[in-house]
Amino acid sequence: MAGTAEFHYDAENDVVINISHWRIETQEDCELWFKQYTDYLAPFGRKMDSISVLDDLVVSSKIISVWGEYRTNLVKNYYRFSYRVHFNSLVKIIIKNDSLKYNAASQDADSIEGAIAGIKAARAEAGIQ
Repeated sequence: MAGTAEFHYDAENDVVINISHWRIETQEDCELWFKQYTDYLAPFGRKMDSISVLDDLVVSSKIISVWGEYRTNLVKNYYRFSYRVHFNSLVKIIIKNDSLKYNAASQDADSIEGAIAGIKAARAEAGIQ
């Protein structure tokens, strides 16, 4: 397998935190990555607020557009408010491009604590408790 992700549900803040350990180089890697995330998120039965820790995510330049489509599908169908922390510049470019191209935005934060604060602010702005 090209990688794995660690998932943690923070019940106090109602947030899923995922730590990605992936090297995505092929279509099969994209499919496995997507399946791992959807298998974890689907049982919640609703869109979740999510924090993605991306220190250890590498996406090959030859597969970025394909992975971007998978990522967009994940964001649109499984995430409500989404933050990412600790990502490399190529991943940042991919995500920014997909955010504009597919209207699948995620926000940036310097830390998990900062992301939680951002999610709480977004909930308050949207009138969600």
